[in-house]
Amino acid sequence: MHKRSFLVVIAALASFFLAAQQVPDSLNMVPNGSFEEIDGKLRRLGGIDIAKGWSSPTLAKADLFSEAVDSESPASAPKNARGFQSALSGTNYAGAVWYSYMDKEPRSYLQVKFKKMLKKGQKYCISYYVSLGDLSKFSSDQVGAYVSRIVVNKKDEASLTYEAQVPALKTTVFEDMNGWQGVCGVYEAKGDEQYLIIGNFAATDKVTAGKAKRQKGETRTQTPIAYFYIDDVSVKAVKYMSECACEQLGKDKSEFIYGRRVTSDPSLTPAQRVDRATVYFKQYNRDIDPSMKAQLDTLVSVLKANTAIRIQLTGHTDLQEEDRVRMRPDLTELAKERAEQVMNYLVNAGIAGSRISVAGRKAEQPASEGDDQVSLSQNRRVEVDVLK
Repeated sequence: MHKRSFLVVIAALASFFLAAQQVPDSLNMVPNGSFEEIDGKLRRLGGIDIAKGWSSPTLAKADLFSEAVDSESPASAPKNARGFQSALSGTNYAGAVWYSYMDKEPRSYLQVKFKKMLKKGQKYCISYYVSLGDLSKFSSDQVGAYVSRIVVNKKDEASLTYEAQVPALKTTVFEDMNGWQGVCGVYEAKGDEQYLIIGNFAATDKVTAGKAKRQKGETRTQTPIAYFYIDDVSVKAVKYMSECACEQLGKDKSEFIYGRRVTSDPSLTPAQRVDRATVYFKQYNRDIDPSMKAQLDTLVSVLKANTAIRIQLTGHTDLQEEDRVRMRPDLTELAKERAEQVMNYLVNAGIAGSRISVAGRKAEQPASEGDDQVSLSQNRRVEVDVLK
C-alpha cells in the first residue's frame, strides 16, 4: 500500500472512531433545561407552563421564577414568595412543593418531553439541581425523577405514586438554603420513553422531613412545607456510570453566586445601610450579576440622597481563583477589577467618581474560612465601607 493511501485509511478510521464517541452522547435530551426560554408573561405563582416545553402533570401547578420580573412579584428572583435564591445559570429557575405537613398543601411536579425518544439499552445520566426555599419550615428527602413513555395529565391535585427511578438512593435529606445541590443518577432506557417528571413520588409516611431553621435576616413567616427551587435539568446519554456526576458547582466556570438575605432596618442610619452593602460574584467572573442589581440600585438611592457619604469599594477573590492565577494571568487583578466594575455601575447611575475609591485584597481577608462552594461564594465579593 502506498504511503499516501495508508495515511488516508488511518485518517478515515480516526474520523470514524471520533464520530462514534461524540454526538449524540453529549447532547442534553431536555429542551430548555434551565428554563430560560419563556412564552408569555410571568405574573404569579403556578407559571411553569410559561417555560417552553415544561408543564405540570397534575392540577397543582409548579412555579417559574425570573430575575426579569418586577421585584414585587411573588414570582421574581432572587427574592420571591418562597424565599431568596439566584438562578444557578441564566436568570430563571423553577420551583415545586415537595412535602407538606399533614398533606395540607398538594405536592407539585415538573414535566417535560424529551427532544426524542430514549433508546432501549442506552444509559442516560439524569441530573438537576435543587435549593430549599427559605420560607420552608421543613427539609425533605425523596428528591426523585420518573421517566415515562406517555404524558401524565391528572385532572386533580393528588400526589403521584410512581416508583422514581433516579436517583436509586433517595433517602438523602436536602436542606441547603444557600447553595444548589446536585441530584443525579443513571437510568437504563427500556425503549421509547418520552417524558421526564421531577418531584416526590413517595407515600407521606415514607418521607423523612427535617426541621428547617429560619435564615438569618429573614423576617417573613415560614410555611409548613418543604419547597425546592430547581434548575439546570439535564438528561444525557453516557457510556459509563462514572460519567454521571453532580459536581457542576465545582467546575471552573461555576454559575453559583452567593445570595445574602438583605432586610431593611428602619433604625439604621443611611451611613450604616451603605456600610452593610456587599456585592457577590460568580466564580472567575468580574461582571456584575443581574441578581445583584437590585441591591446596587438601593445603594445608588441612598448615596444620591446623602451626598456627604464617601465610600471605598474593596474587591475580594476566593482561594480557588487565587490559585488559578498561575495558569490564568488574566485573573491577577480580578479582586480590584470587581471593585472597579461596581464603581462603574455607581458612576453610570449618577454618583460622582470623586466620592469613591477602590482597592483589591485578593483572598487575603476571607468572609468565610470554609472550602465548600457556599463558603467560597461568600468570599467572591466587593465590600462597601463608608470613609470617615
